[in-house]
This record gives sequence, structure tokens and C-alpha cells, in this order.
Amino acid sequence: MSRSILLFTLQDYAALASLVGALIVVSVVFFLVFTSSTEEEKHAAKEKVYKARGRYFFGLVAVVVVVLFMSLRLLPYPSFQAEADEVVTVVGMQWAWKMATGVTDKTPAEFAGSNEITLPVNKSIRFMVTSADVNHNFAIYNSSGVLVTQTQAMPQYYNELRYDFTEKGDYEILCLEYCGMAHPYMVGKIHVE
Repeated sequence: MSRSILLFTLQDYAALASLVGALIVVSVVFFLVFTSSTEEEKHAAKEKVYKARGRYFFGLVAVVVVVLFMSLRLLPYPSFQAEADEVVTVVGMQWAWKMATGVTDKTPAEFAGSNEITLPVNKSIRFMVTSADVNHNFAIYNSSGVLVTQTQAMPQYYNELRYDFTEKGDYEILCLEYCGMAHPYMVGKIHVE
């Protein structure tokens, strides 16, 4: 089933599951309150509660397992198994971004790139993001100023970020991790054509 024809969003399903769970808990409490009598021995009442609690617990575990398996299809794994149309290496450094197409064999300090890059529209782009010095945050904003995707740029580690640009235009790259005095001026551009 396509995501576009689902009746509810994932948050709606989570809210509904929480509501159903809460109703079950309230129902069990009311059942126990109304079925217990003052004449029953404490031992018999305790047995009754333990039986109901055991059934409730195993029923809840079964429901959670079923929901988890059903929701696995909503995760983005299949889209990330395919090869990307283009790979872009990104190196953050105080206080600039360096980007170039392809995978580099150079160290982040030796990497030669530009703070502007042109990428194709409607293609799968894999960004390989690292840092030459301190932690940065590689954040891409569209022309309306809306954050579309982001990942950490960490020294000695490459984070992989995949994104498909579905609209042409200029996208701005900002650092969302405070990295020193010139942090607000750490800006890059992606031109999508």
C-alpha cells in the first residue's frame, strides 16, 4: 500500500494504539474493582489479580510484537539499499564547507572542494560528511528557509546522508553546531538544476 493513500499518519496510528492501550488498562481496573467482593479471601482475590495481570501482559506483548512487524514496512530501509545516483564528499572546517562530487582518498585537511556545488534534481544524492577539526552540523535549508535534512560532521568519521532534491533552486547549508566565533558565517550553497 502506498504511503500517500494511508488514511492516517504514523502519529495517528501511535495515538490510536496509546488510546486502545489506555482503554484496556481502564477496563482491567474496572473489571477487578467490580468483580471483587468483600467476602472473598485475600488469597483468592490475589490469585484473580495475578491471573488477569498475566493475561494482560502476554496480550500486550503479542500486540506490540504484531504492531512492530507490521510497521517495519514503513521504515526507509529499501530506499537506502539502492545505489545513489551521485556521491558528494563534504568536509566541514572552522568556518567553511568544502564539497566536491565523488569519494575522496585525501584527508579532510588536504581535501580541495568549494563551498558551492551544483547537483541534479530528482536524483538520489549520497553525502559523505566529515570534519577536519571540531564537530559541525551539516544542515540543508530550502529556498523558503525550511530545514530539509541534516547530519553531524565529526572528525575522523564519515556520516552518510542520503537525500533526493525534488525541487530546483538554491539550497543553503548552515552549521547547527556552535563551533567558534565565526560560526554564523559558516555557509555553503547547493544549486539544484
